[in-house]
Amino acid sequence: MTWTERLTSSRAILNLPNLLTLFRLALVPVMAVFLEYDADQPPFEKDWMFRYSPGRMAAIVVAIAGITDLLDGYIARKWKIESLFGKFLDPVVDKVFLLVGLVLLMKLGRVNPYLVIVLLSREFLITALRAVAMGEGIVIAAGHSGKFKLIFQMVGLGFLMWYGNAFGFPAVKIGAAILWGALVLSLYSGFSYLRDFLAAKQVSNPS
Repeated sequence: MTWTERLTSSRAILNLPNLLTLFRLALVPVMAVFLEYDADQPPFEKDWMFRYSPGRMAAIVVAIAGITDLLDGYIARKWKIESLFGKFLDPVVDKVFLLVGLVLLMKLGRVNPYLVIVLLSREFLITALRAVAMGEGIVIAAGHSGKFKLIFQMVGLGFLMWYGNAFGFPAVKIGAAILWGALVLSLYSGFSYLRDFLAAKQVSNPS
């Protein structure tokens, strides 16, 4: 199989969508290193939007990751090359990005610890639920609320990393508000997953 055939084949582990997902995974330590050195911030009134800071470089990394996330899914559907490996890897990478980003932002004091606890707890619980469902042959498709939740999370993380002036507004407050919105979507989509699992379970095992 040539490289061109591998990139466009659902049977190849290293097809183009999966390579994009692996690239996104490789961006996680890059984001982490930038955030590790993002400590000193000028007062908001003395900040300017396009000032360099490690956190703002981390925000750009998150933006690139978000673009690749949209792109790999689009390519996989467009070329009809969705693979089992991709279906496993894609949500795992999303959760790793969220976990690392939230923990490091909490270390910087930019995000409420209780928000982090609830968001990450939801992710772990739903991951466990989907694993149980797969073990019983039940496929729970991602709903629209779950996809919007992911977008909100990535955008919220980006603003929190940008931190200072964003179009004349405090980026950290914008990011916090967006993450609270993501929390609402997370809880709703989590409930939807649980409801779909119980419904599918009832169908597969009627009393």
